[in-house]
Amino acid sequence: MHLGSSSAAGVRFLASVRDGHGLKPSARHAGIDKEVGYRWLREKYLQLRREGNTPAETTAQLGFTSSRLLAWEADVGRVTDRHHLRVGVAEEAEFWLAFDRGDSLKLAAHAARVARSTAYRWIQKRFDRLRQSGVTIRRCQAQLRLTDRSTRSFEAQRLARRRTAQNAATAAQHAAVLSSGRYADQLLAAVPSEAQQRRAKRTDTYWQLMRDGVSNAEACRLLGMSRRAGTQLRQASNFQIPPLNKRAETSGRYLDARERLQIADLLRLGHSMRRIAAELGRHPSTISRELRRHRHSEGLYLPRTADHDARLQRARPKIHKLANPRLRTLVQRKLNRFWSPDEISGWMRKTYPDDPTMRLSPETIYRALLLREHGGLHKRYASKLRTGRRIRKTRWRTRTGQGSRIRNMTMIDQRPAEVETRLEAGHWEGDLIVGVGSVSAMMTLRERKTQYGIIVNLPLDHTAASVNAAATAAFATLPPHLKRTLTWDQGVEMASHEELTKATGVPVYFAERSSPWQRGANENFNGLARQYFPKGTNLALHSAKHVARVQRELNERPRKNLDYDTPAARLKAEHNTPISALR
Repeated sequence: MHLGSSSAAGVRFLASVRDGHGLKPSARHAGIDKEVGYRWLREKYLQLRREGNTPAETTAQLGFTSSRLLAWEADVGRVTDRHHLRVGVAEEAEFWLAFDRGDSLKLAAHAARVARSTAYRWIQKRFDRLRQSGVTIRRCQAQLRLTDRSTRSFEAQRLARRRTAQNAATAAQHAAVLSSGRYADQLLAAVPSEAQQRRAKRTDTYWQLMRDGVSNAEACRLLGMSRRAGTQLRQASNFQIPPLNKRAETSGRYLDARERLQIADLLRLGHSMRRIAAELGRHPSTISRELRRHRHSEGLYLPRTADHDARLQRARPKIHKLANPRLRTLVQRKLNRFWSPDEISGWMRKTYPDDPTMRLSPETIYRALLLREHGGLHKRYASKLRTGRRIRKTRWRTRTGQGSRIRNMTMIDQRPAEVETRLEAGHWEGDLIVGVGSVSAMMTLRERKTQYGIIVNLPLDHTAASVNAAATAAFATLPPHLKRTLTWDQGVEMASHEELTKATGVPVYFAERSSPWQRGANENFNGLARQYFPKGTNLALHSAKHVARVQRELNERPRKNLDYDTPAARLKAEHNTPISALR
């Protein structure tokens, strides 16, 4: 069977030549004779030249030059797509001139001095060309003056040829996929030439002499090579003596050299990433990531270079990300402002979207603070965390007590369902943080959708009357659509909840006992506030101005569940939302 340069073997041969492997090795890997390779190179050369490329551009794309180029160049302007037994172009042109003038097929064939069978083939060829360009059957019949029988016959033959071509293309693709593994194995098992073996042996001996403490000049003298050759070997290894034991081939989790050779081969054959993934038994995202990471700037995928780069990227240990002075300084500044590691990580990802050196995960910051690995952050920054711990400890649960009872409570299970969705603003959660001796306290409120928080200092007491007055003053500054519900725990400070509802119009719902997760937004806000107002301290010492500054600072910190926007910006947007848009 005659194979062209567009076949699987032809694509592999031309790609190997373009990669600089030479004519003979490329032909051997593709399983063809050297002269077949020359024929394919000639086909590709003529195709590129007839597309308008210059001779220099064509040879650069082929990656090949030969003394035969002069003969190939002479064939560029020559018409070679007609068989040697076919009638000349002039006779065919004369036939169409007579036929388009209105002569019958017989008279037009007589005028062109050809047989009727030849004219019939020309008619059929033009019919196929018109149908391929989208012309309808009726128009083709009218334009070529065909009978109904001839039209049906031409169309049936055209469809049969198309089905045959499609089946052949499918079979060729299937064969190419099946042979891809064998081709990759053949490339991996390629036996180096004698010159390559000599060079490899000389390189191994050179490095062994270097391990024995011999200088570069002495090693080159013993091996009979120039000092420049030794310097080039050292530069190629980044002036590092390579280890004696080679790295073992990876398998399973990581792509290996064979799979990368198959990926490159199937890409050249025009297969999609999903088809390649199915053939390799990998997920399509694995192939997508491999191509995104290791493709050349011009879109080329070089499998051996990709395999080498992947091994370097997997090497351990890696340089710690906080070794970057700019990144380290920025993290320390944010920690000094009591930002959590998650807030720092999310803010950096949003602030520096195109700079991968300015990104790190929250776990990296935690490990640098609490474990201080690889020259981590100073232990004084650990006190800036919400817990203030310097070591990691498991979570623990507090004891559940009985507490006091509040009359006429509306429990959380009767709260409107839209509160849980966080699609509607105006649903608040509240609680108290208490100072030393339970004398002083602060009331905290947090809105569920915008995560905006309010802190009110209660320096004298935290009775029900004082809490009601503080909550009424806080809600007085809000528009009606931002005052929908309030959820509290069962603390005695909310004993007068009915009076609070009458004063503000905000219904109060109570969480179950010992269930802080039912008011998670407020518990989180309390933890943030405790960074500024630690437990075991007198909260009455803080002025109203200082409390307002802390509230503003907390509301201007980015939040992960707000896509790292600030609560202040989200509340402002809700505050300015027209009433008609809320209905």
